[in-house]
Amino acid sequence: LESILNFGAASEGYTSINKVFLSEFWLMGSSSMVYASLLLPTGKSSNNVPAWPFVLASVFLGTFALLPYFAVWTPSKPSQVCGQSKTVVTKVLESKLWARSLAAYTGCFVCIALFAGDASWQAFSELFAKSRFTHVTTLDFSVLTLMAPFWVLNDAEYRKWNKGGMLQYVLPFLPLIGPIVYLNIRPKLPTTIGAETQ
Repeated sequence: LESILNFGAASEGYTSINKVFLSEFWLMGSSSMVYASLLLPTGKSSNNVPAWPFVLASVFLGTFALLPYFAVWTPSKPSQVCGQSKTVVTKVLESKLWARSLAAYTGCFVCIALFAGDASWQAFSELFAKSRFTHVTTLDFSVLTLMAPFWVLNDAEYRKWNKGGMLQYVLPFLPLIGPIVYLNIRPKLPTTIGAETQ
């Protein structure tokens, strides 16, 4: 239990923090914010089930909170998404400042994991094998990453982002980084149904 709470594995009488798992843990928060940026503006369900309670719960429960929403979600018509009044929250989630802050936060922990060293990755493998918490967290993170492309493409469709060439087909499928880059370059939602955006 002590090793789990300290994001590491006991070694030589003390518990050291595993940088890989620490990064993964905080990147779970990044994934939740990515989903918030995709679901709240354009991931509305036509059956009027609100997304925000599930998004909020995902900060603590990850995939387990979002799956029920995905199960009942039905696509909305463009008129239900485009041209609608925006809340303060959706304005923030669509801002470039938010996207850049999210990119900086994500990039920081990705770099920590990438440069953690072979010993940290080996320790993470051992932690994954023996710690149920680490095992579940890693699987949760993997499922969130695998489901992201659908919601990126859904968001891009409402924004009529059809001028990105191959980029629009590649970005959604780049784990973690792709959705972050997309949030930084996605166009604004059309104010009218027939409006075009770049």
